Amino acid sequence: MRTNTLAWPLALGSFLVLSACNSIGAPAPVTAAAPVPPPRDGKSLDSGRPPRNQCDAKAVQSLVGQPYGANTLAQALAAAGADTARMLRPDSMITKEYQVGRLNVVVDTAGHIVGVNCG
Repeated sequence: MRTNTLAWPLALGSFLVLSACNSIGAPAPVTAAAPVPPPRDGKSLDSGRPPRNQCDAKAVQSLVGQPYGANTLAQALAAAGADTARMLRPDSMITKEYQVGRLNVVVDTAGHIVGVNCG
């Protein structure tokens, strides 16, 4: 059985050259998020970006106990990095499907935020 002694060095060299072109260690450039306009109906808001299926409810837990205002939903959407946000009242009709990139801001009858969650 005869092996070609040049095959291994060429294969290894090609692999090393191609792996040098890899950009795994390079950080992605950070861009500022565009400001999100307040919702028209006051109950739901879309980020206007392609869906990323991300939502960080922990980032907006400080809103719990605060009064719900005109810009609250836009601020919460931007802080959570969610795709969409909606305001839910105790009498709100809601759907049961779970959406990873949706932020729910739960408001009581007095107009104070009582909970923030994703889904």
